[in-house]
Amino acid sequence: MKGSMKVSRTNEHKTVFFNLLSKYCPSVFLQLAPPDVGFPRTVYEFKQLSVEGFPYEKYILTLNCFDKAQAETMDEAVDALIENIDKSIYYTDSVYYQFFYNNDRQPITEADKAIKHIMLTFEVRVYVRLCKE
Repeated sequence: MKGSMKVSRTNEHKTVFFNLLSKYCPSVFLQLAPPDVGFPRTVYEFKQLSVEGFPYEKYILTLNCFDKAQAETMDEAVDALIENIDKSIYYTDSVYYQFFYNNDRQPITEADKAIKHIMLTFEVRVYVRLCKE
């Protein structure tokens, strides 16, 4: 349709996840951060776990949080991220997103010992509105 662009569902998910994470993380990247970007940073990716189904689609949102701060500072930042996103609902005109922390936070050892890396995941339930008002 000329003059009107429909955003694909995948691109909509990317935008929603980016916008939500950007509220709590200073630098957010999908799948890979540029090599020259500073710290702290969060790299996310998502994978669909269930095909379109009723009443929702299920995704896994994986976050890799990196910082050169003290471990305690990094833990506090990740705690705040979990506290703000777990069980939250985010919505657009056509889709509702509900986030559930999977209680799977784990430290990852990096070759550069100055870098703190924590990985965690959220289950994301995506409810597509069937009709518009």
